[in-house]
Amino acid sequence: MKILIANYRYFVSSGPERYLFNISDRLMAEGHTVMPFSIRYDQNEKTPYARYFVSPIGGDSEVFFEQHRKSLSAVYKGLSRLVYSREVEQAVARMVDETKPDVAYVLYYLRKLSPSVLVGIKSCDVPIVVRISDYGMFCPEHHLLRNDAPCTLCQQGSIFNSVKHRCVKGSRILSLLDATATTFHRWRGYFDLIDRFVTTNPFMTEMMVKAGFPADKLTCIPTFANLDKFTPGPAGAGKSYLLYVGRLDKPKGVHVLIDAMALLKQRGYIVPLKIAGSSHAPDYPAALRKQTDDAGLSDSIEFLGSVPAEQIPALMRGAIATIMPALWYENLPNSVVEAFASGCPVIASDLGSLSHTVTHEVDGLHFRPGDAADLADKIERLLTDSALRNRLAEGAYRKAVTRHSPADHTAKLLELFGDVTSTERHALASGNPGGRAELRVFNENAG
Repeated sequence: MKILIANYRYFVSSGPERYLFNISDRLMAEGHTVMPFSIRYDQNEKTPYARYFVSPIGGDSEVFFEQHRKSLSAVYKGLSRLVYSREVEQAVARMVDETKPDVAYVLYYLRKLSPSVLVGIKSCDVPIVVRISDYGMFCPEHHLLRNDAPCTLCQQGSIFNSVKHRCVKGSRILSLLDATATTFHRWRGYFDLIDRFVTTNPFMTEMMVKAGFPADKLTCIPTFANLDKFTPGPAGAGKSYLLYVGRLDKPKGVHVLIDAMALLKQRGYIVPLKIAGSSHAPDYPAALRKQTDDAGLSDSIEFLGSVPAEQIPALMRGAIATIMPALWYENLPNSVVEAFASGCPVIASDLGSLSHTVTHEVDGLHFRPGDAADLADKIERLLTDSALRNRLAEGAYRKAVTRHSPADHTAKLLELFGDVTSTERHALASGNPGGRAELRVFNENAG
């Protein structure tokens, strides 16, 4: 099978890109052809398909919003990528026409590629599967988060609630632009071009249905861990530290973890904590370092920055537990399933997908979201109960093998691809009017 995979970055910067390369390797190992479509950046991995990639909003090294130059051309291109981009539509349509994929697997595309990528793909009658990694299709802020607490105002009511509350980077203007773009996409029916959605956990499926997406277009396929790279350590091997792996952004709640470590110190427990990850916005990591210094924890908390992928398995194997102190509903972080595969229990916020993924007292522990004292209690319990640690470690590995195996994930994904391609062929053979003629209208009038 020939599979086009679209994502707005073609280098590892966060979980979705780790998944992109992991699933690409899996599919190619099984004999399938994987063809990436993305944006040209200096950081990109090499690929012969880069000739189809589209230009960046700013310079070739300006990946994130805060890095974009404020020139007139960059502002115009940023707006077009938010709403609709002829460049993207034409580039992906040319790629599809020349490479003839059987199916398109679309990861992150909103705001940097825009739904024009869907129109370009569908204009060539290629079925589209979109994997959901956040709540951006119905929440301009992406995380269903307001004032550090979950918020479903836009999901359950008007998306313009985000303007009232300045949800996008604290700006009414940016919030209005995002809400208006999403309203336009819905009005034009761009999301209807998607044949199936892949969710990573039952909670995400439930939230998509509540937002109005049809349940019969949603398929839950949990994220997988590389069980060859992520493995438990030798029996009896010492584990000496706590671990956080992920982005250093405020919705991830790392400041709550540092507060919990300060409380543990007051109780007489000084245990090392390693924090692996970085952020494209420097303010939050700087605040975390100051918080650490102010709490007198600089000798026990180590900020590792961005850790090369090949070093993460060893970090997981040496950890007493991985901590996921998220304030938002989360998707399904790679670090959770990788911790499971490493036989490492997970202490997670009892919130959203984490509540579904981490089973309390089986493969990890839950704590009340944002409650540093409750998190400290759970860490203390794990530190002082070796039988609990061993039981949760065994449960974590068992869950990785039974629910998050690469073979199971790939098989389910390929089954879904087979389903949508056979459905598309049947629709074309029967002359379904939802095909090329309807898309010609989109192409002539879009933007």
